[in-house]
Amino acid sequence: MLSDLDTLMAAHGLDGLLVMGDSSGNPVMQYLVGNVHFERALIYKPVGGETTLIHGSMERDNAAGTGYRLIDRDQVYNAYEYLKRHDGNQLDASVHMLLDVLRDSGMQGTVGFYGTQDVGAGWTLLNNLADRLEGIDIKGEFGQTLFAEARATKDNRELAELAELGRRTCTVVHEVEDFLTGHAVAGDHVVKEDGTPLTIGDVRTFLQGRLQLQELAEDHQTIFAQGAEAGVPHNAGTNSVRLRTGSPIIFDIFPKGRSGYFHDMTRTWCLGHAPDHVAEAWTATKQLFDEVMARFRVGEACASFQAQACDFYEGLGHPTPRTHPGTHEGYVHSLGHGIGLDVHEGPNLSLAQGNTDVLQPGHVITVEPGLYYPDQGWGVRHEDAVALNEDGELVWLTNYPAELVLPMRG
Repeated sequence: MLSDLDTLMAAHGLDGLLVMGDSSGNPVMQYLVGNVHFERALIYKPVGGETTLIHGSMERDNAAGTGYRLIDRDQVYNAYEYLKRHDGNQLDASVHMLLDVLRDSGMQGTVGFYGTQDVGAGWTLLNNLADRLEGIDIKGEFGQTLFAEARATKDNRELAELAELGRRTCTVVHEVEDFLTGHAVAGDHVVKEDGTPLTIGDVRTFLQGRLQLQELAEDHQTIFAQGAEAGVPHNAGTNSVRLRTGSPIIFDIFPKGRSGYFHDMTRTWCLGHAPDHVAEAWTATKQLFDEVMARFRVGEACASFQAQACDFYEGLGHPTPRTHPGTHEGYVHSLGHGIGLDVHEGPNLSLAQGNTDVLQPGHVITVEPGLYYPDQGWGVRHEDAVALNEDGELVWLTNYPAELVLPMRG
């Protein structure tokens, strides 16, 4: 949680931190400033000290709402003045400005640098800066960074936002279900009023309109995949594909709200009826999901849930990542992941070497078992997002029925 920042800084061996970049497309900056717009902002904080935001003059009203100590960049660290001093050399100007910021901050010792930037540009900037710094060692973290650890546990404000996103997403899913089942069937195809086939593209157009009404956005294309395409977990589905009865559809929706936070849920549907082998796989997958959730509590090792999933599916004769690393058939992925300002963040329900994550209050996680057989023309997955609140109680964020077969009403 954000309130843990000083404790985490000490645990990560940091005397200070500096975050750089725009707020858009930069989850660490957005985590600190909220859903407000900043360009080329800087935030620094010594361990145990106050947080300072360096912002552009045009964003001074946005900055006023953050509660941080503020510095107007255009008045104190004017980019055009630095460029004049360095004959237009952007790298030298940027390094000089950062040297001045760090000197004025009073920070000494080990300072962690964070934020989103082009990899090559960031490497060049920090290497040039490090060569000229005195009294400060730059630390770049990899993997379980300070902010990855902080963001993995959500406070009550974040949990409330994620619950609202879950409610809005479920509303959209219900509208899509109603849209589908209201169509007529001709042979084994779903058809529109004029008798032409209903396609995945038609569904996607309807979906996008409903998302907008709920003030939700697609950061990446929603997965709505049928048949063999449903057998590849991240195949988004081809717009020209005609919807057929009895062919499994994986509908994985992960919209972003205005706050920048995500929801994530998946349903597998068969329109009208389901083949026996698909129904059997779906029933087994839902059974596994229920068994996992029965022991989903604070203190449980996250890796243990993936082990449970592999045990279950292997017992039914399916390949898993444990028995067949890199498999394209059977159970092919980990059991779940955290969600927040990224749709995939910590903690992780995986058997990856070094995964020591343990369920804690504040965790928000998706649980998503599934089976995939693209060469046989099908896949199934069931996914809900859940939270462990600050009291450690399990809270469902995805409140939507789990039904494989959708009866057609048209």
